Amino acid sequence: MRIAIVTDSTCDWSPEEYEQNNVVMVPLKIQVGGESLLDQVELPSEELYDRMEAAAEIPMTSQPSPGDFIAVYERLAEEGYDAVVSLHIAPVLSGTLSSASMAADRVDIPVAAIDSKNATSSLGLLVERACRMRDAGSSFDEIVSAVEEAAAKTRLYLAPDSTDNLVKGGRITEEQAQGAAMLNIKLVFALNDEGRLVNFDKVKGSKGIIKRLVEVAASHAEESGALRLRFMHARNGAEIEKLIKALEAEGIEFEVSGIDACGATVATHAGIGVIGMAVSPLNG
Repeated sequence: MRIAIVTDSTCDWSPEEYEQNNVVMVPLKIQVGGESLLDQVELPSEELYDRMEAAAEIPMTSQPSPGDFIAVYERLAEEGYDAVVSLHIAPVLSGTLSSASMAADRVDIPVAAIDSKNATSSLGLLVERACRMRDAGSSFDEIVSAVEEAAAKTRLYLAPDSTDNLVKGGRITEEQAQGAAMLNIKLVFALNDEGRLVNFDKVKGSKGIIKRLVEVAASHAEESGALRLRFMHARNGAEIEKLIKALEAEGIEFEVSGIDACGATVATHAGIGVIGMAVSPLNG
């Protein structure tokens, strides 16, 4: 079988990575400064950051339509693909999966529209897994089953550098932000088992973030063995380099599958400077 892999722009891969892995990306739309632009197509992450810094309000995202997915699935069928594995951002964060599912019911080619329970780099880890299995000759059903199982073992942890966008988005109050700033308190968030963004911990300063993320990785490694890690950030690559060195110094066995420029889904809420670490078992 020829199996196509489809995802959405919240995966946050670079255009080159989509091309190299033969993955089709369906973009969300971003409303910013009175314009509606296609995420990662008309509005790359670096330009999004510029617009975020200039805007008084945080940008808003909207899901692709079922018609957008129908056009992609039908094109893949015409190109000779036999089935489609379509992996998307958790439905608690976006209605994208709903659009993909509706489209799947309206096309002749078999489509598995899958809830990744994740977003950004953790969604990217699952798309990678689907690609590896496709390239190894796994069947459609095998890929779907393995990816759904892996979604439950894949986690994302992220830490904003600033609370500005958290205040704008209503996640914390101005008073809470001021108190955190006075005490140099940094917030760490995680996606829970549904993919919902939840408070995970509070730490002291940027060094505290690195220390906490290393502890998290060590805990995952103790449970699952060697890890596959993928990182994301919004103009804060230096902190990712520090984090990787700290993980190495701790003696954790891991492979880095990529470092992503954080897209609109997370960046609009977490702001410039956010860093994140996606974790999954290396062999599970």
